[in-house]
Amino acid sequence: MKKLLLLSGAMALMLFASCKDKKETTPTPPEVEDPAPPPAPEPAVEEDGTSVSISDKGVSIKDNEGETKGDITITEDKKEIEIKTD
Repeated sequence: MKKLLLLSGAMALMLFASCKDKKETTPTPPEVEDPAPPPAPEPAVEEDGTSVSISDKGVSIKDNEGETKGDITITEDKKEIEIKTD
């Protein structure tokens, strides 16, 4: 009877020791060394208006009103008019 009592006591101690509250720690993820690349710059938007450029070689006039674009270039060698509509 003593053996049975000692054996059951030892089993109870092992049972309590194995069922302790275990605190599981989750490992922290490693830091990211290479962050995402910066976003691409937005394309330049042409504003409405007229620009005039005068030099000793000639005259250039650029006109931009909404969807209509005009480009006039006058030089000694080249005389050109270009009108684009989108």
